[in-house]
Amino acid sequence: MSSETENRFVKWRWQAAAALLLILLAFVVRIDRVGVNSLSEDETAKWAAVQEYRHGHFAGVNSEHPMMLKVLAWASLAAGERWNRVAEIHGWPSVSPEGCLRFPNVLLGAATAAILFLLCRRLMGFAGAFAAGFFWAVAPLAVALNRLTKEETPLTFFTLLACYLYCRAQQTDAEQSARRWYDLSAMGFGLSFASQYIPHLLGLNALAWLIAGRAGLTHAPSRFNYKRFFFFTFLTFILANPVVLFPSNFNAILRWLHHDGIKHNGYDFAGALYVNLPGRMFAGVPWKFYLWLLLFKTPIPILGAVILGSILLLRNPRTLAACFFLSFGVVQLAGLSVSGAKWIRYSLPMLPFFFLAAGYAVQQTWDWLRQRKVSPALVGAAAVILFGWPVAELHNWSPYYSFYLNPIAGGTRSITRYFAPDEVSEFDTREVSEQICPSAPAGSRLATARPMSMTYYLESCERTDIKVVPLYDPHYAPRDGDLIILEPSRRFFETQRFFDVLQNSGMPHREVRVGPVLASTIYRFDQSVAVRTDVQQSTLTQLRDSPPNFHIKSQKPQPAGTYNLVAILRMPKRSQQ
Repeated sequence: MSSETENRFVKWRWQAAAALLLILLAFVVRIDRVGVNSLSEDETAKWAAVQEYRHGHFAGVNSEHPMMLKVLAWASLAAGERWNRVAEIHGWPSVSPEGCLRFPNVLLGAATAAILFLLCRRLMGFAGAFAAGFFWAVAPLAVALNRLTKEETPLTFFTLLACYLYCRAQQTDAEQSARRWYDLSAMGFGLSFASQYIPHLLGLNALAWLIAGRAGLTHAPSRFNYKRFFFFTFLTFILANPVVLFPSNFNAILRWLHHDGIKHNGYDFAGALYVNLPGRMFAGVPWKFYLWLLLFKTPIPILGAVILGSILLLRNPRTLAACFFLSFGVVQLAGLSVSGAKWIRYSLPMLPFFFLAAGYAVQQTWDWLRQRKVSPALVGAAAVILFGWPVAELHNWSPYYSFYLNPIAGGTRSITRYFAPDEVSEFDTREVSEQICPSAPAGSRLATARPMSMTYYLESCERTDIKVVPLYDPHYAPRDGDLIILEPSRRFFETQRFFDVLQNSGMPHREVRVGPVLASTIYRFDQSVAVRTDVQQSTLTQLRDSPPNFHIKSQKPQPAGTYNLVAILRMPKRSQQ
């Protein structure tokens, strides 16, 4: 074996070891008590779609979204059910449906750490690439989003994989090898489209390489074949998502693009309720949403690296790392900020490229320290802060990673203050149903802003006699004896009137908490109680007569009560996985 071949093998072995280590770390973090939270409305829709798939019904089922994630969830649920049958015989631990449904995204989210490392290794040294992958593995925001059954996780994984394969094609000298890498990249983008109907990420990859070409960083002439590339992309997309060929599915996508079927609207951002529709542009959720998200939900050492790396890349744009950061980071951030519709999960595809910037800062700092032969003790202390601090914070906030806020945002004192609709995300539906099932009279009517997930958990406790109605239904008129669930994280313009009236009505109620957060309040509607407590009768008639207002920006009550960090650490552990 020649010296060059031996060095290449050693280099490959170190990279493989680093990638596996990152996958293991990211997986352990994401799988820990992954089933502790209840299914959200969107996750319940995925669960219902899986049941339809099991009966051979594929057309018109949750059809505004591709089928890939639902097929993966189907396989995971089937494997979990088989495991539970065996575990019951042998007395082994069982797995929850929530955990099984989320397991595919846990795997893909963990694997993304390795793909980000490999991509960054093509753009910078080993230290920076490993740091970027590590930041993805332990960043609370990425961890929280990978623990939800939502399409953004496979979208991010396959897009990043396609970008890595495209980069390999661009950096390969042999034409035959480049063609093979281009084909694999096209398949990766096909799987990305089959994860979520988001085509602009392919355009951002093209923009990155256009910038690279202008900077003289690509081969000339180009060996890229447009027809071949788009053929493999389209073929892979159809093979992975054949339901798109059904007219009913295609029509559902068009209806979704035109916002047909939207039954409620509003996002509670930083204490104010905003219209949350893409077409509202700057009139919707404020443009600063994603800047605040990055600033408040990134651990301080990682945030410092992101800021430093961003400055370095913007000052030195003639690098491939800068091209990717400008396209997938800066341009994508600007596009998301302009859109009137904003959810935390929309940020997931851009997060790897901000961690890329952080890795670039680590690489430049490492090179500078090596040149000046700085004391190893000082380097070790800096590494402990950079890598140990995020891990310690992640441990302190486990398993409620979505609640994480760094000290800039106020930490535990400000939980749910800024992004409550995403942070709580109907996490307590199971706990609410556990309180209602034993005590609700037969045939009760229950009004909630999460009717799908509530129905699922009521059926699980065999209370199918309880009629669930959407709280946001404009035709809903409460009657004495109705159970009304107020969820601050599900505060919409259509439900605001219930918050205005019930919270000060004196009606009997019970509170439900998720970790440190007051997540829901269960009211038993009783007009006579309100009258005896001198609440004017006219205010109660608002629940029947006042229509929802879509043109206001209203202030919400004080943020939900929170415990301190010590209380979080002392909370009883849950056994679900």
